[in-house]
Amino acid sequence: MMSNNKRDSNRVGIVIEIKLICDDGSEFILKSQNISDTGVFLEFDDEPIDLSIGSQVVLQVCSQLGDGDPPPVKSVVARTTNEGIGLQFIL
Repeated sequence: MMSNNKRDSNRVGIVIEIKLICDDGSEFILKSQNISDTGVFLEFDDEPIDLSIGSQVVLQVCSQLGDGDPPPVKSVVARTTNEGIGLQFIL
């Protein structure tokens, strides 16, 4: 059976708070739905965030995962839905 899944990497369902920082300086704290080595899907809390596909943002994990602050990660909006936003990491 063929899959219609176009993803290149496996997703892991994990819920962590991630700060999304837009070009205009606005910040949002969203929860991840799943994450992979190439991107993350963040769920909207109440209102969708108006970002177009191709927009660049910076992500930062809000939780302490070890020593020091988690590094910021540049990302690009890959898809949007009514439930959330799919972001691809810029590596």
